[in-house]
Amino acid sequence: MASERHEEEQAEKGFVISDKRLFTKEGARRPAEAESPRETPAAPPPPPRREAPRDEERQRPEPGPAPRRDLPPADLATLVNMLTTNAMVFLGQIPAPGSQQYMRNLPQAQHMIDLLMVLREKTRGNLTHEEEQMLQELLPQLQMAYVSVSRQVG
Repeated sequence: MASERHEEEQAEKGFVISDKRLFTKEGARRPAEAESPRETPAAPPPPPRREAPRDEERQRPEPGPAPRRDLPPADLATLVNMLTTNAMVFLGQIPAPGSQQYMRNLPQAQHMIDLLMVLREKTRGNLTHEEEQMLQELLPQLQMAYVSVSRQVG
């Protein structure tokens, strides 16, 4: 009964609209006396503490629609291009994306080439003709570039 009375009182009160904008429709600043004294907002409560998610919870995707991403498709060609680009950066063939500076890191370049070779071996028999051809063309070119750069360095 008391809860019904409380709900009725809340419904009778209604709500009040107050314009707290600093400027009028015309763009003029509102007079200072029109501004109501501002209350300092209370600090938000800390987020609730959660236990570490269990393995089952970690594997489940988040519900709801996936956010729109402006990223390339997640396919083998994108992976190969990413590894190839990194190898070329580490060979000093192209500038680093963030800094636009050329750098050489031969161990990292060798690692990228090795990853591409592992990828080719582990996907053998499961590639489309185009994917297989892409790997067959890129790997020898990267290997030759590595040999050339390593001879220059000494």
